[in-house]
Amino acid sequence: MEDKSLGFIGAGRIARILLGAFKRAGRLPAKIVVSDTNEDTLQKLKKDFPEIDAAPNGNHRAASQDLVFVALHPPVMAGILAEIRSDLKPSSILVSLAPKLSMGKISDLLGGFQRIVRMIPNAPSIINEGYNPVVFHPALAGADKESLLALCSRCWGTLLK
Repeated sequence: MEDKSLGFIGAGRIARILLGAFKRAGRLPAKIVVSDTNEDTLQKLKKDFPEIDAAPNGNHRAASQDLVFVALHPPVMAGILAEIRSDLKPSSILVSLAPKLSMGKISDLLGGFQRIVRMIPNAPSIINEGYNPVVFHPALAGADKESLLALCSRCWGTLLK
């Protein structure tokens, strides 16, 4: 999983926390694409993480990576998920960081895509000490789950499944 590319749709506080955790753990992937509608937010993130490829309004580019984090407020998520569904690779895993949309609703908005994880990260993850509830779509294979769990526990602390 660590050799996979990352995409972040949303460059706010949660993206900063997760990228900080990856960096602190020494596990930043070689390719990270981050999209946001706010160019100032993207540039601030780029200043702290020069490794990222900042893509203003680049949701399609971020969604075409191996592991895609959707770090948006729930009210805008439905529209963005519908927008990016054709950009997801069949082998991608989408990680929703929003608490309100159900797994079924996310899958519906993505045209039936089922390689979905829901996770609610918390701030101590930035120092690799977080407790992060996570749930996997039943269609996600065991090997993918274990690989993601291993990566995330080394970076963000404990995952509660």
